Amino acid sequence: MTCAAAAAEYLYITFPSVSLRGDSSTVHVSTIGIDAGLPERGGSGRSDPASPTERHRVAVLYRDGVYRDLQGMDREALACFTRTLSIDPRFVPAWLAQGMLHRRRGRLPEAAACYRRALSIDPRRISARYRLAETLVVLGRTEEAIARYREVLDEDPRFVGAWIGLGYAHFTQHRYEEAIDCYDRAIALVPDNPRVWTLKGGALYALGEYRNAFACFDRALAVDPRHAAAWSMTCSVLYHLGMYRAALLCAEKALALDPSCRLTRQARGMLEEIVRQW
Repeated sequence: MTCAAAAAEYLYITFPSVSLRGDSSTVHVSTIGIDAGLPERGGSGRSDPASPTERHRVAVLYRDGVYRDLQGMDREALACFTRTLSIDPRFVPAWLAQGMLHRRRGRLPEAAACYRRALSIDPRRISARYRLAETLVVLGRTEEAIARYREVLDEDPRFVGAWIGLGYAHFTQHRYEEAIDCYDRAIALVPDNPRVWTLKGGALYALGEYRNAFACFDRALAVDPRHAAAWSMTCSVLYHLGMYRAALLCAEKALALDPSCRLTRQARGMLEEIVRQW
């Protein structure tokens, strides 16, 4: 059956990374044009090229890179950001943009290097610390990721994405109670976020608290009935409660929404065999 760790990893990594400030006034989305322009404490991260012509070239190249990224033209966007940095190597938004492109293409060490370079230029850049922490978790450098998330939260305790990421980092270390505490902090800020409810349910599931986990998944589905991960995790809970037919229905709903999930396909196959034997 789908194990808690694998299911939670599927939820955390597969779904788009969307995180909100608690006041909902700022949305952090994994889109370069938005992320690079987030309000920040600290400097702007932009240096001052020697001439107006160079400043204009930097602005044009960067905007062109953002446009090409929005069109899904990763290679062309990366070329634009590389050219931007060849003119102005201290232009932080271009380092962030490069890092996000590298991560999207699975080049995690390169992504982390870009975020570190951005932080060397502007140490208080919240988005750089947040993106670095996300990448470090995937690289398995969890303790450093936790430290980075805590730095973000010291600056902005209403940064929901950092609470979610910190919770998942604790989850990967089997510190489930600490993970739940982090998810509760996120829920207090955005109570109608189905992803956070599902992650909290995953931590409760890992503790064997199946009925409490079910309540979390049920809350997630009340907010978003098309949240595939919540259906998949509900399937796991119902399996452990011996409700095999209901679990099979949940697996089918999850796969109708996300046919690519190997774990849920495996669970459905096993449940079909169990139901046939009844």
